[in-house]
Amino acid sequence: MPSINHDGPIDVIRKNPEMTADLVRRLTPIALPSDDRVQVKLGSIDASNVVPAQFTADMVTVIYDKATGKPLLLVIIEPQGRAKETKLYAWPAYLANLRSAHKCKSAVLIVVCWSATEAEKCRKAIHMGHPGYTLTPIVIGPRSGPALDGAGPWATILAGAIGAINLETDGGRRTVLDAIAATDSSTPDIRGLTAIILAIASDGARGELEALLDTKEYRSEFLDRIEAEGEARGEAKALLKILQSRNITLTSDQHDLVISCADPGQLDEWLDRALVATSADEVLKD
Repeated sequence: MPSINHDGPIDVIRKNPEMTADLVRRLTPIALPSDDRVQVKLGSIDASNVVPAQFTADMVTVIYDKATGKPLLLVIIEPQGRAKETKLYAWPAYLANLRSAHKCKSAVLIVVCWSATEAEKCRKAIHMGHPGYTLTPIVIGPRSGPALDGAGPWATILAGAIGAINLETDGGRRTVLDAIAATDSSTPDIRGLTAIILAIASDGARGELEALLDTKEYRSEFLDRIEAEGEARGEAKALLKILQSRNITLTSDQHDLVISCADPGQLDEWLDRALVATSADEVLKD
């Protein structure tokens, strides 16, 4: 079963696939256009080519040229807790088969390690036997994280998730929590990112993180926001029940509007209107 160390970095990138373009710029000499000229999408992870062989990468993103829609670069992300001989054969297959499947001329492999020792092993070149054909994986880990000068919050969170930011220090803990808050993510994503960092932290660092989260400085960004969302979910359910009892029908868009509303004040206003209104439009008129 995959561990939080394995799934955590993948989940961080999955919540913001666009960050792979930033990773490529920080980790490779590949020249990509600016962010406003590219689009990043999750790609198929199936790198199988022939039966019975089955190769499945952990995560794939494809960077496209916005103007032409053509793929510029395929990026394969592989979390690795222990260097395995099977990867000597699987990783080249990922690059070759996924490059073919996505019709993308360029492809890179980024291996994510949470052990510095294993990172060094994974960084060794894979000699293919064909003249000039050697694969050297790009590896990030506790002592080789992406450079964070001018980095956005997502790269910072990824660095925290692989131990490249020292959570044993107050500065390290604050750096990661500030980055999570700066993503301006939905409350479930805020909760998920925080859970990843708490899970990978040592017992001592976890206690310090929890203490920080309960301070006035961070509570409004984390705990209060989560509690407010719980209150909003309850009010949204109550509103839907009142409308149903009064035979007021919502369109699918109106239903989505109600259940996605995270503002308890707005929901209170709608609840008051629902008691006397005769239509959904009257309840949700603003």
